[in-house]
Amino acid sequence: MTLSARVADALALIARRDSDLRAWTCVDAPGARRQAAALDRAAPLGGLLIGVKDIIDVGGLPCGLGSPIFRDRTAFVDAAIVARLKALGAIILGKTVTTPFAFLEPAATRNPLDLSRSPGGSSSGSAAAVADGHVDAALATQTAGSIARPAAFCGIVGYKPTHGRFGLAGVAASAPTLDTVGWLTRDVATTWRMHLALGGDARSRPASSLGFCRTVHWELADSAMRHAFLTGVTALGAAEVASPPASLDACHLAVMHFEMARDLATEWLQHREAVSAPLRDLLSWAPPSGQDYRAALRTRWEFDFDRLFGRHEVLLTPSATGEAVPFGSTGDPVFNRFVTLLGCPSLTLPFAHGPAGLPLGLQMIARPHEDAMLLATAARIERALAGE
Repeated sequence: MTLSARVADALALIARRDSDLRAWTCVDAPGARRQAAALDRAAPLGGLLIGVKDIIDVGGLPCGLGSPIFRDRTAFVDAAIVARLKALGAIILGKTVTTPFAFLEPAATRNPLDLSRSPGGSSSGSAAAVADGHVDAALATQTAGSIARPAAFCGIVGYKPTHGRFGLAGVAASAPTLDTVGWLTRDVATTWRMHLALGGDARSRPASSLGFCRTVHWELADSAMRHAFLTGVTALGAAEVASPPASLDACHLAVMHFEMARDLATEWLQHREAVSAPLRDLLSWAPPSGQDYRAALRTRWEFDFDRLFGRHEVLLTPSATGEAVPFGSTGDPVFNRFVTLLGCPSLTLPFAHGPAGLPLGLQMIARPHEDAMLLATAARIERALAGE
């Protein structure tokens, strides 16, 4: 199939499905057709169809950050990550829905597996567009659990690289110490392809030893998730390790609150009436003191990863508390906060199904900068789950 035909098929699918799904804020059909006509399929990402979360700039397209405050904003140039993808031959189909300022208030997007359910947040449109087959991959970001949770709810692969692996130029910041650009795909192979094309380490050795931990939030997971998780990690030969300290959650919240209050001051002070209710609730409270913020940062920078991983190279936890929650909530990132705080690479993989037949997500975590080993391990586990 030609690239132009692939684009035409994707646009037709979006036209049929998106009135119900609402994954897209802007579909750039003319631009996608032009890109397809000019591309060389032999380019590293030749013809890969990509959606872009609507806090990431694509030159000439709207970028409203999910907020009425910026409904008329148009990006002048591509974000750095978008420019690199285009140079590698990827085709940008358009912008996907995000929650306002990538925070907790649900957006309009529905879960393609069950329209009565949430696709997660804040990368809701990106996850739904990938899960429904509109694109091969979609850019997403994570400040707490905004890649892991949508991937889990929509039954797809969600990759959060090591913090700082990809720059935030052209990405609207929420909390730069935590914000991480990654992507969602339907399989690990596509995630690998993007990782390698964007300059990732090509080492392909999977982890020699897997660990798992229940975390201090174990009781918040529903019974189906707890049973499936323990069954799954036992089958994978993972050994249980101690849960990370509960103090990491408090540190994550302190960093996020301080930096969001600092970086969203204009929106809060000049457009308070247009700020979403969850963000208003956060910003109406005094942020942590500078001393508390510095203490939280010290916890991050001085953390002993051997304390978390022990002798294991990859750690397994649930990605979410269970199946996709009913529409009206984005779910709870309790299993993701410590991972994001520590800057670890993580990958969510669908591994089982819950009582409603919807997917459950397995979160795989590695030490910072061990992304290639994490992806190799994910590929091996993906094959094992498929019975290969």
